[in-house]
Amino acid sequence: MKKEPETGKGMVIFDIDGVINSFSNRRFYYNFMRRSLKNLAKVRGYRELASRLPEIQKMGGPNALFTFAHKYCGSKKSFENFSRNLINDLDFDQIAHDPSLTEFIKRIGSYGQLAVRSDGISAIASAAWMRVVDDKPSNKIKEELLSSPELPSQTTQKIDGQNVLISGIDDNNMKTKTDVQSWLDFAKRNNCDLHKSVLLDDSRNNLKIAQQLGMTTVHISKLDSLLKTSMFGCGLSDILGHRMSDTLTHCKLTYGKEVDARTLFRVLLKRKNKVGKFNQYTAFNRGR
Repeated sequence: MKKEPETGKGMVIFDIDGVINSFSNRRFYYNFMRRSLKNLAKVRGYRELASRLPEIQKMGGPNALFTFAHKYCGSKKSFENFSRNLINDLDFDQIAHDPSLTEFIKRIGSYGQLAVRSDGISAIASAAWMRVVDDKPSNKIKEELLSSPELPSQTTQKIDGQNVLISGIDDNNMKTKTDVQSWLDFAKRNNCDLHKSVLLDDSRNNLKIAQQLGMTTVHISKLDSLLKTSMFGCGLSDILGHRMSDTLTHCKLTYGKEVDARTLFRVLLKRKNKVGKFNQYTAFNRGR
């Protein structure tokens, strides 16, 4: 892909589901899907919803849930009602507060403007942030999100004095992160230079598109959920929170440059801490 002139700022962009919410209680995901379908069924009934559910897979699988919901609802008002009802039904207390992940986010904030880009709506992405980082209770989150007549399509949160952009699918023309144009629009709207920016994501499809656009990518392994819920009792945030900044500095990682995955992986393994040999299960790469 032809490289455009570099303008704007570099950003460190997270995927909310795979990176931040990967540390939450699995019950939240189960209830999220169940409540989503229940509220969609209120639009036209269970029979029509069941007949159209295969469309989600064609649109890109579970990540396209809100793209499908927007199309299924058929109008802005109907989609707004669906979204508000869904937020009201969810128990955000099922998302775990994670202090070590918060420390990790603070550390990498020195590498650029922090942002979250979600394939869910911005309001739910903000709710996840408020639980994981700020430890706000579910009732306070709902009160904050539902106090306005319309849900925000973009919000700003804070961490360590830095503003963090929360941009959901409703802020990106209902396009997922596999859509090239949505990234170009995101960059223009937020004065972001993609060639100076980093995407942290658990989806290889999302990372592939980001690489085509000149972004540096960091793959977050889903094995963190296994570690977090296993007898080892530690997760990716425990590993990264202690040494991500040192690793990036050591490898002289700069925005938009090719990363030697073997060197980075070797450095990660050398930096011993309480998780010891299990460090090898955390994978970072560019284009693997």
